[in-house]
Amino acid sequence: STQQELSEYVITKELRKHFSTFFANYEKSIFKPTDKIGIWISGFFGSGKSHFLKMLSYLLSNRIVAGKPSVEYFYDKFDDPMMIAQIEQCAKVPTDTILFNIDSKSPINKDKTAILRVFAKVFYEHLGFYGNDLKVAKLEQFIAKAGKTEEFKEAFENVNGGAWEESRDSFAFFEDDVVEAMTTALGFSETAARNWFNGEEEIELSIEQLVKEIKQYIDSQGKDFRLLFMIDEVGQYIGSDSDLMLNLQTIVEEIGAKCDGRVWVMVTSQEAIDSITKISGNDF
Repeated sequence: STQQELSEYVITKELRKHFSTFFANYEKSIFKPTDKIGIWISGFFGSGKSHFLKMLSYLLSNRIVAGKPSVEYFYDKFDDPMMIAQIEQCAKVPTDTILFNIDSKSPINKDKTAILRVFAKVFYEHLGFYGNDLKVAKLEQFIAKAGKTEEFKEAFENVNGGAWEESRDSFAFFEDDVVEAMTTALGFSETAARNWFNGEEEIELSIEQLVKEIKQYIDSQGKDFRLLFMIDEVGQYIGSDSDLMLNLQTIVEEIGAKCDGRVWVMVTSQEAIDSITKISGNDF
């Protein structure tokens, strides 16, 4: 259980240094916008880096576990009141964390935009949309912007009999039901709805567009709100593929440039970042 994980987590001298480095940098960003928002956590297999990432996610989102805020589980783990104060300062900020293992979210065809597609998938899932299919996610996003989510779900259920959330992964089999829900709830003409349904055009996804949406989302949540992408095993996923490393780098740079230090990307890897970039051979 999460409670057990938090209670039993042991902070060694080595780990303490890493917590200290992290919070010193992260805390600065609360008071002053920054574009340095990428964290690369490396360590050999079994060294606890995934666990470290997970603990950061508990601390920063400060969720209540078994009746008490995550931060309180750490009071007796750091004997330094300054450090505790720093962690509390960071945890006070309203924060959502999206923590996942990249392999489990990877698209089937791993082309050079695979990392962007993973970011889009987990971001849309976080918003409650269907991340596995961008076409569906974009429709849901459009419906949500129009304020018609409930109407659409109700209209779909009326014709289909099943809930939208349960059917959307096989939406291709329910053309008539989706079309009818679109005409009923959204006022689409049947032709427009069918055209959307059968549109072959690949949903164009660009880093700029996605980061723009991420920025709109954090702004809608209040001026202090933060969103953290916490991605386990990135190094292994990238391997020696310089396209993937470039894709990750470009995403991090765009987030850094546009989001003022309120969106962070934290990853783990068995390889140190300089050895990955050396393997990739480009000037990262």
